[in-house]
Amino acid sequence: MTQPPANILLRIEWLLNAGKQQEARLLLVEYIKLNPASARAWWLMSLTLTDINRQMVCLQRVLRLDPENEPARERLAKLISQPPVTPSVSAFPASDPAETEEPTGDVPLAPAWAAPPGAEPETIPLQPAAEQTAYPLPPAPVEPAGKVPHPRNSKTKWGIVFILMAVFAIFVIVSIAGYLSLQRKAQAHSLQETFAVAQALTSLPLPTLIPTWTTSPTCTALPTATFTETPTLTPTLQYTLTKTPRPTSLIGPVVGLYAPDFSLTDLATGQRVTLSQFDGQPVLLFFWATWCPHCNNEIDFIETITQTYKDAGLVVLTINAAEDPATVSAFRSAHLLTFPILLDPDSVVKSAYHVDAIPRHFFVNSSGRIASIGRGEMTLDEMKVQVDAIMRRYPTSTS
Repeated sequence: MTQPPANILLRIEWLLNAGKQQEARLLLVEYIKLNPASARAWWLMSLTLTDINRQMVCLQRVLRLDPENEPARERLAKLISQPPVTPSVSAFPASDPAETEEPTGDVPLAPAWAAPPGAEPETIPLQPAAEQTAYPLPPAPVEPAGKVPHPRNSKTKWGIVFILMAVFAIFVIVSIAGYLSLQRKAQAHSLQETFAVAQALTSLPLPTLIPTWTTSPTCTALPTATFTETPTLTPTLQYTLTKTPRPTSLIGPVVGLYAPDFSLTDLATGQRVTLSQFDGQPVLLFFWATWCPHCNNEIDFIETITQTYKDAGLVVLTINAAEDPATVSAFRSAHLLTFPILLDPDSVVKSAYHVDAIPRHFFVNSSGRIASIGRGEMTLDEMKVQVDAIMRRYPTSTS
């Protein structure tokens, strides 16, 4: 398998503008297999899908690769809040003026880099619609003037018309049934390819993280008395570990930086809980509220994650901002929740993490860095993928 041509994304954009989503999707699947970290390719993949949930999965991939991508964030928010509307024009921005021009030549139905050796890919001619040859209809036959049709001929003609109409109706019914069957098969095939690409991406190994703990041995002489004829003092050494402070420039609610520390009160115990006390352990931070319907849809998933991974060392901390403690306590009892609920009455921690909409998920690895951020409602399977990543339970190429 060879690398794709340099202008393959330009050709895919042209196919989308021409309404050829199937051809574009085939090229994108092969391209993403070779370039899984291309946020632009995931953006284009979202434009080839008709299912809203799969579009949201692609847009979430874009934001994980490029958290500052505002068009992807705005489109994801629209898909969450209201039914999607098919755009009448191209929804993806061109990176430069040269990419807005129509590509020349033929676009392959199957990518050339994925074709077997010696085989030539089938191509689509990029001929404008105005240049295609139109086939004129044959002229209608003209009957001689004054000729009266025979009654038997009229009956024969009406019988032929009835037969043709019946054949046409059968043809239409069969065509509609075949089209619906093909649509179902195409959607199932597209879903399998999308999840295959996503599974390939999640199997990539994470980069080696720089250790943040250093040991600074200090020597302390402690007197010990030896009861002999002549009392003597024997010095002993005692070693203590000190934590190296983290630079302020490396702390923030952004993927790759250290998660900001905080101290909040636990609803159930009334004790103060700080994030720094869980250094060396993977942590899931979940911002939510009882009035949020998307949060209520996820609350059982958070409980399942807590019960599934607590023996493996995962720490789940949920942060409730600006709600009455009595309301939150009643909600906790009604849903039989066991995970810690930390109260943020003045929304200080919510502001420090730049949480402008809930639910919001921060997946922090054992080094204290934010590995990924989940914006909006997530499924249980999506949560498990991210939790396995910060706990290093995903399969790797060397395992």
